[in-house]
Amino acid sequence: MGDKKFFDKNFNSRAAQIAGEEISKIDSCDVIPPVQMLQILRVLNERRRQDEKWGEQNHNDYYWLGILGEEFGEAAKALIENALDSREPYQPTVADPFVHEVLQRRETADLEKELLHVAAVAVAWLEAIERRKAGR
Repeated sequence: MGDKKFFDKNFNSRAAQIAGEEISKIDSCDVIPPVQMLQILRVLNERRRQDEKWGEQNHNDYYWLGILGEEFGEAAKALIENALDSREPYQPTVADPFVHEVLQRRETADLEKELLHVAAVAVAWLEAIERRKAGR
């Protein structure tokens, strides 16, 4: 991590206690699958990007539901648009594995981006709930 602090200066003692409890639930012998760690890190990076763009957000739960619903709608739209785009006349075959792989990556890029937004907004909402509980 270099000289970066793992927790920021606003990380309160209640949140630290809860984080410690969650960490203790992980068996020391457990191995976190790399694909899970990758997605968690991607969500953390998206949260950082959102905080840089919008600052700390403390909406009521109904407003958060609207934000999350909008992001979920964007993910659904990306999935549907990818399905419609895949109706192109040329469909790669097993004989074209490279082309097939490139098209699959293209088709999922927007969906992945939107699902990261969904996950990051859900995390931001959970953060806001914790701040509310802590009286911040």
